[in-house]
Amino acid sequence: MVGHYTDLEHATGCTVVLTEKSAVGGMDVRGASPGSRETEILRPLTSAEMITGCLLTGGSVWGLAAADGATRYLSEHGIGVKFANKTVPLLPTAVIFDLGLKSDVCPTADAGYAACEAAFAAGEKVVAQGSVGAGTGATVGGMRGPRRRIKSGLGTASISFGDGVFVGAIVAVNASGGVVNPCTGEIVAGPRTSRVNGGFEDSEQILLDDPPESRLSGWEQQPHTVIGAIATNARMNKKAAIRLAGAGQDAIAMAIRPAHTESDGDIVFTLATGDHEPVHPDRLRAAATRAMVDAILSAIQHATGLGGIPSAAEYLQHPEA
Repeated sequence: MVGHYTDLEHATGCTVVLTEKSAVGGMDVRGASPGSRETEILRPLTSAEMITGCLLTGGSVWGLAAADGATRYLSEHGIGVKFANKTVPLLPTAVIFDLGLKSDVCPTADAGYAACEAAFAAGEKVVAQGSVGAGTGATVGGMRGPRRRIKSGLGTASISFGDGVFVGAIVAVNASGGVVNPCTGEIVAGPRTSRVNGGFEDSEQILLDDPPESRLSGWEQQPHTVIGAIATNARMNKKAAIRLAGAGQDAIAMAIRPAHTESDGDIVFTLATGDHEPVHPDRLRAAATRAMVDAILSAIQHATGLGGIPSAAEYLQHPEA
């Protein structure tokens, strides 16, 4: 179940991903500047196997307050791991830096609570994508400075094996790099060129040709991050779940170039409900990689402009704006 809290006025929000029962959790962190909460329980040597879900939020470190409200909602409804006669929600949380697009307002505990309410109210409805939830204030292509970015958002995609087994991905795309379709090599979002006919610069080439230390206000001073989750109903243990999260990070490296930079805090979670028999791990990782790539591209496709930053579709239609 997925629920969003969206604050368009302040260009921020959060997204909660929950399972009907506890799921085996995993995590892979590759960004150099992560912001998170309750992620240590997902380390290989910790005792916790099962988690309640995960929370993706804007607001950088201040946005972690949204997890307070989400865990309060889950506690009130008896959702979590049973321990010492208590129900303890285990909700690993990751943040993006979306401050300054329209304001410095961050998701609060009430925002996290509202996202959980939305998740349970949504039922089987299609998950909203684009400039919603944790992707509300997300942008990409900041290597030429904030004024030439492209509006991004939140995307989701899934792969079905046809036998009842699914692998899904959800991601908030807030990258310092540009977004590339790895199948065609086309740059689908990046720093705007300011040409009359529109177009995007190659963020990776910018980094190669124009090193950050040569600039007075480099892109490294503008924190970004891609955060997301891989979910499957296949059975797996914690080790396999951690490796599945790594497949999501592989997808980030395929579709976002450059990825995992010094200013990124890229985190991918795994949720495995175990409703179906185990699937070969390589097959699951291949599906996770494809789903995450598709989710990243979907985040760009569904985004709408906000705070003076156009989406890719809006910019290509009106490059002079």
